Amino acid sequence: MLEDTLLNHVKNISIQKDMRNKTKMIVKGCVDFFSFQRASLFSYSCLSGMGEGIYSCTSKETISLHHVKENIHDIYPIHQALINNKPVYLTIKHTKSSIPAKYVKRFAISSLAVIPVIVNEMVIGFVLVDPIQTNEPVTKHDLMKLSHYLELAVSTTLESSPPSYLLSNREVEVLQYLANGLGLKQMAPKMRVSEYTVRDYISSAIRKLGVNHRTEAVAVAVAIRHKIII
Repeated sequence: MLEDTLLNHVKNISIQKDMRNKTKMIVKGCVDFFSFQRASLFSYSCLSGMGEGIYSCTSKETISLHHVKENIHDIYPIHQALINNKPVYLTIKHTKSSIPAKYVKRFAISSLAVIPVIVNEMVIGFVLVDPIQTNEPVTKHDLMKLSHYLELAVSTTLESSPPSYLLSNREVEVLQYLANGLGLKQMAPKMRVSEYTVRDYISSAIRKLGVNHRTEAVAVAVAIRHKIII
């Protein structure tokens, strides 16, 4: 359960009209109300596998991370946290062996926790947080509490987003296969359905997204996942 002060912060986020300020407040809350010295927010597309930086925040400053872009499939612990929809804590040893060295050096990263950002049971982003005490592991309770806060805070951004983010898991799956270049005959056995059913999923996704063809559907779906929290 979240404290009243944290819930009031979420309320303040919800009444903020400017999306950029709203997003900064979400990230800042990870530092102001939890035992972390830095929090960094990223968007994530399950269609392309790409993670893109948004903002990083400490008690002193908030900076843009829009220059950071990586294929999350290549960063094993983060990818595992996202596909399992569960927070993960990385020790100093695990961080240095699994996070790209250029980021460990640039941001002086030691231990790290990965918290997926989930909306309607879909991962749309993640937050990386640096504990204040690098030698003391983050407890499961702290991770779940932060995860709950992020779920509530990010949900306040949805009213400003297109309603078409409500794609079913199957619709997202076919768009991901399309993004990877697969055709109907290749998708059907992977999804264990007929080619006709695959076509129906694609048609439904195109209709929900309000586009005219498959390529546009993939592009719009990726953009929507990105805009929900930016």
